[in-house]
Amino acid sequence: MSRSARSWVLAGALLISATAVPVVEATDARDVLGVGHAAGRYNFTEEDYLNEGADRILELGSRVIKVFLVPGQVQTFYPFNSDWSPTPVDVVDLAQRPYFQTLFAKPFSTFILEVVPVTGAPQFLDGLTKEEADAERDQMYRLTKYLLSAYANTGKTFILQNWEGDHLLRFGLSASAAPDATRLQGMIDWWNVRQDGVRQARQEVGEQDVQVLHAAEVNFVEKAMEGKVTATNDVIPFTDCDLYSYSSWDVEFTPGELVKALDYLASKAPDSHRFGNHDVYLGEYGMGKLHGAPEGQRYERIRQLMEAALGWGVRYAVYWEVYCNEAVHLYAGRPRNKDLQGFWLVRPDGQKAPLWDALTKQLKAALFRGSFSSVSNQYVSVSADRSVNVAKPGDDPWEIFTIKDWNGGALESGDEVSLQAHDGLYLTVESGSKSRLFARSSSAGSPELFTIRKLEGGGRIQNGADVTFQSARSSKYLGTDAGGRGAVRALRLEPGPTEVFRYLEPKE
Repeated sequence: MSRSARSWVLAGALLISATAVPVVEATDARDVLGVGHAAGRYNFTEEDYLNEGADRILELGSRVIKVFLVPGQVQTFYPFNSDWSPTPVDVVDLAQRPYFQTLFAKPFSTFILEVVPVTGAPQFLDGLTKEEADAERDQMYRLTKYLLSAYANTGKTFILQNWEGDHLLRFGLSASAAPDATRLQGMIDWWNVRQDGVRQARQEVGEQDVQVLHAAEVNFVEKAMEGKVTATNDVIPFTDCDLYSYSSWDVEFTPGELVKALDYLASKAPDSHRFGNHDVYLGEYGMGKLHGAPEGQRYERIRQLMEAALGWGVRYAVYWEVYCNEAVHLYAGRPRNKDLQGFWLVRPDGQKAPLWDALTKQLKAALFRGSFSSVSNQYVSVSADRSVNVAKPGDDPWEIFTIKDWNGGALESGDEVSLQAHDGLYLTVESGSKSRLFARSSSAGSPELFTIRKLEGGGRIQNGADVTFQSARSSKYLGTDAGGRGAVRALRLEPGPTEVFRYLEPKE
């Protein structure tokens, strides 16, 4: 911006001055986008299978991995080049085995660990007795205590969660039967005692640059939205977990439905003592061959699910998975590509799936969340027709955006960014529409790229800073009509008062 233009902008009577507050902290996409690894049907190296898959995820660039800490079935989950004898007696014994020790030493930031009930099958179906509650609490307490002690000062996060809670809740029931009140209360008690065990260990040991968290995972959110008896409707509201996970296979691979499901789960999940209302993550997403989309469309659908999760603002989004674990039909010997469902980043023939490249691109970005108010103190928001306007007073999810800083690192003046709406669609300057801004694009090209600049000076952008957005497509600045209200457009080559927006971190 030229000196004369800057002086003119600063002279605007409605301009809000910047406030000296802490800089905005980045969330690295590598610490959000994760990959699962369990029970794959093929391998490529002489390395033990647990760590072979982990190394492929690190090669991708992700620092979030999901694995199964299941003592009685670990040989099934991680079979190749692996000797798990003698069978681990419990989760702590398993976590101390050399293969897991090697895994936990790798440069992942987050390990999501599937921890099954002590009894294998859910023990709470006829209500949770005191003895059962004590055993479940003790399992989580001892595992948390071990992880906090063994990995102090490593900066790592361990999340202990169940796998697909609605399947546990409905264990042994017919499709038409509803869980009764005894089951529901048993599951409430079960999730809460697991949290109690984690919390007790944290209080006793302390957290020295290491986190151990507890998450409850559900998987029938679509049924919950229909008013059915589910873990989401009838259990989650009465729990007190650190985090809540959604295994999303029930929403038919539609990004819009995924967003609705995440909204619904968030409305039922109590605010976390540690994370407030930013306590929901996507525990599994993906799409197989038998789910109905042609191959090219299938990968595009998966990519759109990932974008929707990032736009929504999940804490993690975990793709299922690095090597495929499900067959399409019976086969003999090593599987071929056509024998398997296609839940993979690396195929049996060694070729990488298209999603590998899509994730690689995303993992370079730094992620921020923000709202933008104009000189009228109204907020930028996405309307039902997908147009972007300044017309609301704030406090709506459609006024909160995920900011992708493609330069990575801190959000600094001059960085190239994209803005994603609540459903993951990118804000784009459309031609032939009087340069209006819409949220319609599922990918980020030139029309979806903007240079963000502080109004005064360079360097890192602060919460509360006044900023401008210059379109990469037209070199024009985003702005509003006179008075700082109405449609957002890219009209001017020099910013005036209506092209200035205050960046505010949301209270999530």
